[in-house]
Amino acid sequence: MAVLVTVSFMSCATSPDTTSSDIASKDKPGVLVTDVTMVTATVEAIDYHTRMVSIRGPQGQVIDLHADESVRNFNQVRVGDKVNVKVLESVALYVQKHDGAQPSVKEGAALALAPLGEKPGIAAADTVVLTATVVDINYDTRMVILRGPEGMSKTLKVHDRAQGMEKVKVGDQVVARYTVAVAITVNKPD
Repeated sequence: MAVLVTVSFMSCATSPDTTSSDIASKDKPGVLVTDVTMVTATVEAIDYHTRMVSIRGPQGQVIDLHADESVRNFNQVRVGDKVNVKVLESVALYVQKHDGAQPSVKEGAALALAPLGEKPGIAAADTVVLTATVVDINYDTRMVILRGPEGMSKTLKVHDRAQGMEKVKVGDQVVARYTVAVAITVNKPD
């Protein structure tokens, strides 16, 4: 249910609240950008036997969703309940001195479900961390060549607004951490 609600309603959601923070160390650059989007929909109809739910989004669009058996406490959902979806996306990009580790991609995930007997709810997060090594850098053209996992290289242009490029050296590691987290709660109407 989380993915369907997110995909269907995010285009009609409130504007994302975007923040950007400088996460640079004293000798290497870095930045963190976070977007938080929230949307509330209303349960219009529910069929407990087929586990189908019709929900109306903030601009009046109605979608039908199938709540599979993993949706805990489905029998607690009622017509008129509010479905709140909050999606957080963040990207952290920073440079560090090479720590001896090879370029890599790592992924981690977490999931939490509502307690039994409560209204349905879920919180899920997924994080991917990519580490690449700087193999060449041209400060005049602001071009950097990174070597990632499996030896693949990629040439990138560093944006003119990116600060601290002069602190980046061949052999440094560039770390990109992407996180997406979704929280869905079902509440009684106000």
